Amino acid sequence: MQYLPGHETMELYGTILPLAILLIENDEDRQFLTEMYLQYRKLMYKTASHYFHSNYNEIEDAVSASVERMCKYCKNIQDVPCNKRTAYIVRLVENVCRTRIRAIARQRDREQFPAEENWETDIPDTEDTETIVFSHLRANDLLMSFDRLSPRDQELIRMRHIDYMEFEEMARELGMTVCAVRTALFRAKQRWKKLASEQEDVSYEG
Repeated sequence: MQYLPGHETMELYGTILPLAILLIENDEDRQFLTEMYLQYRKLMYKTASHYFHSNYNEIEDAVSASVERMCKYCKNIQDVPCNKRTAYIVRLVENVCRTRIRAIARQRDREQFPAEENWETDIPDTEDTETIVFSHLRANDLLMSFDRLSPRDQELIRMRHIDYMEFEEMARELGMTVCAVRTALFRAKQRWKKLASEQEDVSYEG
């Protein structure tokens, strides 16, 4: 597979790459994980669908969390023999799905308030609130515009996509509900996307 050199676009061969891969600074690791994602993407979705069936949002969340775990353990995956990587990826996704199922059950047990009074309603249902897509932006524009975000927005993105924290852990540390964290992160990435688009326009003009 030929990989686009330098600061690649997020969209390769008709597949949109997750934000977690974009945020990897090491070029070789980013290339390796891009190839892994393109190769195993369908298998990851198929594996997650066994646990969440037709619940598209949960399947998306499980795959996103699996990609983030792949990023976190990139060096370990590189050490796995090629003929064993398929089984490794399947086990990784299965472990994520089981963890998510337990977390969902715990969250439901902790919820003491009506959902309609606390959940934000202005996030489109069709938008993945965990991993917003930057389909047409260059990695360089995203990285250059990151410092222009507010400290709060940077903190949210770092906690989720660099420190790989679960939403429940972020909520505890920030003193927020899980729903509020999801909403705040979604909005932070919306602002980042806007800044990156402006940076892209400046780059083309230059």
